[in-house]
Amino acid sequence: MTGFQGGCLCGDIRYEVSSDPVLQVNCHCDDCRKATGAQFATNLFVNEDDLTITQGEPKSFSHTSDSGNTLTKMFCPNCGSQMFGHGSGRPGVKGVKAGTVENKEVVQPGVNIYTSSALPCTVFAEGTAKHEKMPSG
Repeated sequence: MTGFQGGCLCGDIRYEVSSDPVLQVNCHCDDCRKATGAQFATNLFVNEDDLTITQGEPKSFSHTSDSGNTLTKMFCPNCGSQMFGHGSGRPGVKGVKAGTVENKEVVQPGVNIYTSSALPCTVFAEGTAKHEKMPSG
């Protein structure tokens, strides 16, 4: 399968991605947990040029991560669904939030990062890589 699509809870924001994700990650950092209100954030990283917002205009919020990079989170201004994110340390790449993806079979994260910040109740899927912090490279 090549590409996928999705949208926010209220339907105001819609998008299409014309390629498969280049990487899928579960992030357990404090920032991602707070931003999503969930145990961790699952991100499908795609080339920025392959992501098209087909409906609506997301709002954004930027902050500085523990690495010193600026992270920007994009969300629906109506329902608040977090949709996308990008960081100054990885130009040309956007993270699509897995909960917004309609093609559920596309979501297959293989890496966990910031496991040192994971909640004690977290169960890691068998066979997924685990990194206490952000791996270099």
